[in-house]
Amino acid sequence: MGRPYSKILKLIKQYDVITIYGHVNPDCDSFGSELALRELIKLNFPKKKVFALGYGIEHLYKRLTTYDEVDDETIKQSLAIICDCSEISRVPDQRITTAKQIVKIDHHIESLPFIGEKWVDTGSIACCQMIAQMAFEKKWKMNTLIAELLYLGICTDSGRFRYSPTNDKTHEIVAKLFRLGINPKTIFDILYLSDEAYVKYQALLVSKFKRTEHNVIYCFADVPDYKQFGLEFDQISKNVNVIGNIKGCPIWCLFTRKEDGTIRVEFRSNGPDVQKVAAKYGGGGHRCAAGARLENQKDFKLAMQIVNDLDEVAKEASK
Repeated sequence: MGRPYSKILKLIKQYDVITIYGHVNPDCDSFGSELALRELIKLNFPKKKVFALGYGIEHLYKRLTTYDEVDDETIKQSLAIICDCSEISRVPDQRITTAKQIVKIDHHIESLPFIGEKWVDTGSIACCQMIAQMAFEKKWKMNTLIAELLYLGICTDSGRFRYSPTNDKTHEIVAKLFRLGINPKTIFDILYLSDEAYVKYQALLVSKFKRTEHNVIYCFADVPDYKQFGLEFDQISKNVNVIGNIKGCPIWCLFTRKEDGTIRVEFRSNGPDVQKVAAKYGGGGHRCAAGARLENQKDFKLAMQIVNDLDEVAKEASK
């Protein structure tokens, strides 16, 4: 029986041009999996033209590496690989739809069926874990840069190895990455560096959160909340865990509104299934970590409906 990635690997070998994509508002697993896969293919198939397209995590470009820019014709003749992203609509560069073929490598629960070859493993804590697994099983050449990109995605998506489904396979892969000479401290010294304004904004979130009847923690962050500190939406829209892990509160959720009315919703839990609520509102993710995006919101009325749905989930979980 072949490996779950066998068909995708066959296509990688078949195509001379490959373009790789992540998701909007990329996190470190999106960044790491995309760029690590590019570097892996380039190292092991040096005649191929391979490009990673996207944006985000700019402060790590100098320490690690960055994305590519390509013309329309390059994409049209390429095999497009989506990493860490469940749906084509969530890819920021929609030129992907012009590619000859589109495949997916992902660890999220699918909210919509993906048409095309795919390798989905919801038992992996990160897309980077999946790519590392494939590289080690196929005995691909790997260098320190690739190992650091893969470690970055695994470590951050697992909440520094606290979240499920972190398991023995996760730690076995990380051990192999350490043997390739990774230096996580120099990466995290950059990644977790905060300025005074950002810390003050996080303190504001802590002062604003509320609790529902069944102990769901939630917070609404509006434009003036971060603008008063001179911050922009892209800088502050991933702060849900600032209000998380409060004793007796199994679910926490942060709603951050952008100037154009878009609300980024971050769902987290320590057990109850929040993914089903995210999916109801067009989002997705994992059972205990998910996200959604609400368009054209003038206020937080729809967000409050989500809070009520989460409260029902918490109520059922407490029985």
